[in-house]
Amino acid sequence: MPWLALALLTMIAVLLRQPLINGLFAMAEECSFQWGAYRGTLCITRVIGMLGADAFIRRSLRQLRVHAHEALGQTARAVEGARRLADEARAVGDWSLANTAINTFINAGLYQDALEVERQWGPREVDDAEELGPDEQEALARFNLCEALYNLGDWEAARECLRAVEESPAGEPLLRHALLMQRAWIQAHSGQGAEALVTLERLNREDIPRVYWSEVAFTRAAALLALRRYDEAGNEAREGLKLARRVASTRNGLFMLGHIALAAGRLEEAARHFEAGAAHPYKGQGGGALLAWGDCLEKLGQGERARDAWRLVLERDPQSAAAREAASRLGHADWVVPGASG
Repeated sequence: MPWLALALLTMIAVLLRQPLINGLFAMAEECSFQWGAYRGTLCITRVIGMLGADAFIRRSLRQLRVHAHEALGQTARAVEGARRLADEARAVGDWSLANTAINTFINAGLYQDALEVERQWGPREVDDAEELGPDEQEALARFNLCEALYNLGDWEAARECLRAVEESPAGEPLLRHALLMQRAWIQAHSGQGAEALVTLERLNREDIPRVYWSEVAFTRAAALLALRRYDEAGNEAREGLKLARRVASTRNGLFMLGHIALAAGRLEEAARHFEAGAAHPYKGQGGGALLAWGDCLEKLGQGERARDAWRLVLERDPQSAAAREAASRLGHADWVVPGASG
């Protein structure tokens, strides 16, 4: 009878709904963190939303959407979603949501906003069945805050923050290897290139999501640059560009090639790489490279173009330490960092 067939179909649909949601969600995560297929992530999350997911899955879908928008270079949309995630994270005590918000703010150059997420944090009230436990999620969020600190120019605070995370009880492989990459990055930018390379020898790239493999290559390039091994550094940067899945990674690779060429004294080559990076659709962060581009142009005798590059620092990465340097070069003695707390 028709009604019996309809009842059976309804029962089957109910029984299969949750396994289907779980399978689609796993596919969406693979799209984001392994394949770099972010538009696929957005399509799958829309389908899951129509299937009527529970509250935990709905929160996770919002995280995936924010991550996908950020990775696609849709910064304004990602930041809008991150602000909602930050509010929700505080309300339910979920460090996983907070970490997504923090990471998005940092990638948008909103370093003070990222730090504010932690400053306003309250005690955790729930214990959801997260892939990473609460200790790991909190440690991962604090790990990301290291980047906010050194982009603000406080490398010592970044080192202290990283040391505190390293001493935390969290032992998830992803976090352990991400810590090694962050430590190597800080060492390379503190003139400790040899130490950075030793740190990277302990890193297993397979324990990091594939979409971040390019950053491992860029970190090694930074270490080799600190040692003035320019040809090797350039090779690593180009390898990172081949591995890039996120638009930010491609832009960062172009800027890294510019830094290497500038340090090697190849000014015209450096200017070309910096210009390509500045023209890239991804506009978040990058103040240090834009500052270096201006310095490069000044050395080439292109003073007005140099000033234009320094103005871009103030426009695109105004909270960064590079913005303070750019303001000084431009003679803006009254420059006030947006979002700075008194």
